[in-house]
Amino acid sequence: MSERLLEVARRPDGRFFASFDESQPALEVSSWDDIRELRARRHLVDHWAAGDRQAFIEQYGHPFDDWWDLLTPSCAAALMADPTGTVPAAQLDEVKRTLRHQPRQTGLHMDGSLLSTELRTFVADRARRQSASGQPD
Repeated sequence: MSERLLEVARRPDGRFFASFDESQPALEVSSWDDIRELRARRHLVDHWAAGDRQAFIEQYGHPFDDWWDLLTPSCAAALMADPTGTVPAAQLDEVKRTLRHQPRQTGLHMDGSLLSTELRTFVADRARRQSASGQPD
């Protein structure tokens, strides 16, 4: 079974458009909610033109920000204390609960007691930004 792709690309005017069917016009997307809705409704996997995903993140935030906002401050701090390690036992239930209904193909999941590679990278970036600024992220 082949994956059906949600092609997302930035136009020269800076707006982002997603297409999933050659017979339909591309739709403008301006949030991760737009992307998630198209992805979920049609069971698609994102495919971004070179550099466009990072440009979208710079403009609209990271797709994992909504998940991060679900965590308690103590859980977020524990994850940032060791972003590449196993999820501390005291936070394991909370992390599992917040990930329970997330689409696995987006990288929002756990591999055993570790966050997925994508999530570990996201948490490590958060920890680096917080350390550099001296303020909670």
